[in-house]
Amino acid sequence: MKNSIRIIAISLMLFFFYSCKKEKSTDTPAPKERKEAVIVATNNSTLISYDANNGSKIWEAILQGSCVGTPVLHQKRVYVHTNQGKLYSINILTGNIEKTFSTPFGSSPFSILASDDKLFLSSDKLYCIDTNFNQLWDYNGGTDCSSSPQLFNDKLYVAMGDKINCVDLNGNNVWQSAAVASGIITSSVKVIDNTVYFGAQDKKVYALNSDNGAVKWNYTTQDKVESSPMAYGGMCIIGGSDYNVYCLDLIDGTLRWTYHTLERVISSPTVHPTSNTIIVGSYDFNLYGIDHVSGSLKWKYPSGSLIKSSPVVMGNLAYFTSFDKYIYCIDCRDGKLVWKAFLNANSEGSPIVDNTRTGLYSSESGMSEY
Repeated sequence: MKNSIRIIAISLMLFFFYSCKKEKSTDTPAPKERKEAVIVATNNSTLISYDANNGSKIWEAILQGSCVGTPVLHQKRVYVHTNQGKLYSINILTGNIEKTFSTPFGSSPFSILASDDKLFLSSDKLYCIDTNFNQLWDYNGGTDCSSSPQLFNDKLYVAMGDKINCVDLNGNNVWQSAAVASGIITSSVKVIDNTVYFGAQDKKVYALNSDNGAVKWNYTTQDKVESSPMAYGGMCIIGGSDYNVYCLDLIDGTLRWTYHTLERVISSPTVHPTSNTIIVGSYDFNLYGIDHVSGSLKWKYPSGSLIKSSPVVMGNLAYFTSFDKYIYCIDCRDGKLVWKAFLNANSEGSPIVDNTRTGLYSSESGMSEY
């Protein structure tokens, strides 16, 4: 009798064991859902994607070397370069590295510009490569590139030393501007309505004719200008090393207003269009929300260290990094914190936002609509 009970018990245990055994499904796995994300490159050899709405980490890619400049999003791939001379193509959904290229050009290009399956990188020269990492051409302007390129009406505009260069999409020179005084131009250009806007180390903000490089106007500040300009509402808005944010008329450079911070403004401004709020960071640790019309302060948010990167806006949210090693998400309407995440490293470039349609970028990247 006991043997019969033991046999029945063992049989039942085997039955339950095999009935509960997991079988791998032969069905094709459901594709990952593409979420609105904010992506930031760090000095700790990582590229990290966060959920844009709540700050939860989506993925983290480990790279060789510290990331240089601002990454670019193109055709569901993120492209980023490191100071070890590595160019990466990374899947936007998974963070998997799909291609790696040891670049034969300089080790520290600025932000990458992407258009029509081509990547433009500024380094010792301006380079054009395709998304399979085949070099198509390079342009030598006589010295190293000193800013990010911008594309406008099938022409590329980039600072090289103390001059602005205009290059066609075959890598041929269209024009090279006269030299500005007092050192290199590190401000990335903004081109709108056939005018090229940028700041320079001779303390001036310039507007050049995009057809020939002739100066239309310039405005003199009190210190060098390394911030990149944005254009909004008929105004050119740019930060200065004299601690001021300047708002200048796009047509003639007339000063409309200034806003004084407590330290340098290297960060490039952006805008929350719904509330007409200019948003910009300062070395005084604060992110500022400034009224576009009057130049009066609406709000400011204190981070834990200096703000060098440029903010990016999606909807009612603004994203920026600080040298306290955090990435922040702020409500543009009142300057209140929505979320923040620890990067475990500083970030020299600005965040980019994947809004699942097109990438959103800071003014310094050369790809911002402003």
